[in-house]
Amino acid sequence: MAKKEKYDVIVVGAGPGGITCAALLAKRGLDVLVLDKNERVGGKQMTVSFKGYKGERWPTGGLPVKGGAWLEAFRALGIEHKFRPVVRDIGQIYRRSGGEWMRSVTQMDPYVLPDPNINFDWWGLNAKEREFALQVLGEIALMPPERINALDDTTVKEYLKQFEGVPPRLYGYFAMLTHAWNVGLVDLVPMSEVVKAFQRLMGQPLGYPKGGYGRMSEDFAQVVKDCGSEVKTRTRVERILIEDGQAAGVITRDAVYRAPIVVSNAGLQPTVLKLVGEQYFDKGYVGYVKSLLPSNGFTGAHWVLSEPVLDCGLYQVWSDDAWWDMDRQDEVKKGKMPADPIITLLVPTNYDPEMGPPGKQLLIFGTPCSPNPQDRTIEALWKKTDQQMMEIFPEIVPVIESKGPYTGPLHVAVQSRDQVLPAQGGEACGLCVTIGQCGKYKPSAKSPIPGLFYVGFDAGSTAFMGSQQAVDSGLKVAPMVYHYHLEKRQWASF
Repeated sequence: MAKKEKYDVIVVGAGPGGITCAALLAKRGLDVLVLDKNERVGGKQMTVSFKGYKGERWPTGGLPVKGGAWLEAFRALGIEHKFRPVVRDIGQIYRRSGGEWMRSVTQMDPYVLPDPNINFDWWGLNAKEREFALQVLGEIALMPPERINALDDTTVKEYLKQFEGVPPRLYGYFAMLTHAWNVGLVDLVPMSEVVKAFQRLMGQPLGYPKGGYGRMSEDFAQVVKDCGSEVKTRTRVERILIEDGQAAGVITRDAVYRAPIVVSNAGLQPTVLKLVGEQYFDKGYVGYVKSLLPSNGFTGAHWVLSEPVLDCGLYQVWSDDAWWDMDRQDEVKKGKMPADPIITLLVPTNYDPEMGPPGKQLLIFGTPCSPNPQDRTIEALWKKTDQQMMEIFPEIVPVIESKGPYTGPLHVAVQSRDQVLPAQGGEACGLCVTIGQCGKYKPSAKSPIPGLFYVGFDAGSTAFMGSQQAVDSGLKVAPMVYHYHLEKRQWASF
């Protein structure tokens, strides 16, 4: 059989956004080719196997069970029965500056709202401060959409500082959430992003998908195949073809594949600056693309315990001394480690025992870091995070069977987006989590080149965070591409 080389649409990259878009287009009857450089689909959330375990390279938790882009995509593809999140309680661990670590457990029960007084007790708030904190939390929880959108121009820091007498620990709490949800800094991330996540996650059970996040992307890839389209892994795209000013296909090491529409899930900057080339764009647009800032990176490790010790599925660890702003980030760049790194800890074997051998436990944990793949502070952060893990969880120390592999921004650049600019490429989410670049300022999914679209976290969505935003981009970009396809057909018929 001759090798097929012409398609309706080519999707470059099979991260959550790319594979969602591809599956939706294939389901609409388009002939789609998906190309990905990795062995498996899933992008940053690809399932990896090691030492008899399965999981992601980084702790990825907090999948909304009753709503969100993942569930919407499963429904749109007619495979909602495969959306199988598992719910476990979430642990919170906190300490005041110089104090002892305090633990609590948040029940993942839709009928039981988290009790804010637990945090207020931790923070040592007096009656007046508690009343103030409840006022701020209430305003955020009930904020209408138009007010949220208006906060695209106000950072988290600016929003909180407008209130007189903000308890420092309430400020620190939102700084921690800015790290956890947006992988950004309190003095750069717009308050609108935090409010969207706060409202979406408030009072909703959070889980982890059976089989891991990569399994969900694999479910979407199967839809592509079932609809008669193709998914080719281990196939790196070296160039996106532009002919007569329009997208015309892609070049890989071994073949040329042609299509009048190319959708790139390879990252906005790698697409423009490397896969297409600056010469095909207006200089002003190239300058704009280069100005887009990355989210912070994420770095951490995998530990195997010889027996199960921890009970919750996910743990969030922070302290008064843990969160970063620009000043603290600059100190880390100079080699001064934070007193207490913020740690997100996922225990995937608590959600799905089939992720590892019976009777053992896998821990995947990490902390925010620079997105620079060449950052020399990464190993120091690994060491600091390891020390803190053993301090917080002394019960696990006697049963640590193995440590590693360790991961960081270099692994992101290898597995996900190629580095094309200095100090970038290892961003945990993608581009545009800072003020003036997200919300209503998010880059358009339509490139200036006809037939070339972007999909994924970088463009096309204003949803609330992480992979949810990437999948939502796929949901929104697919109709845009389909309508463009119909327009091309209409012109061809004249």
